[in-house]
Amino acid sequence: MELRINVEVNQIIGLIRQMPSEHKLKIKKELDKEVKQKTLSKNDSSLTELLLSGPVMTNEEKENFKNIQKYFDLWTKTAFA
Repeated sequence: MELRINVEVNQIIGLIRQMPSEHKLKIKKELDKEVKQKTLSKNDSSLTELLLSGPVMTNEEKENFKNIQKYFDLWTKTAFA
């Protein structure tokens, strides 16, 4: 069994205004939670896409990076010791 009611937004707002404060707070918390979940999931997927489509080091670049890091570590230990 299904019940459909045509209610406009202004009518819903009017009903909410008639409710006690604790019910209004409960509605607000639920709506905030729903908006936050939708926003987070949208941001998470776009961040994942960004990271996966970003540049990736080749093995040669990785080895080069490790060597530079090693020499930089040696330099900082001797220069600032």
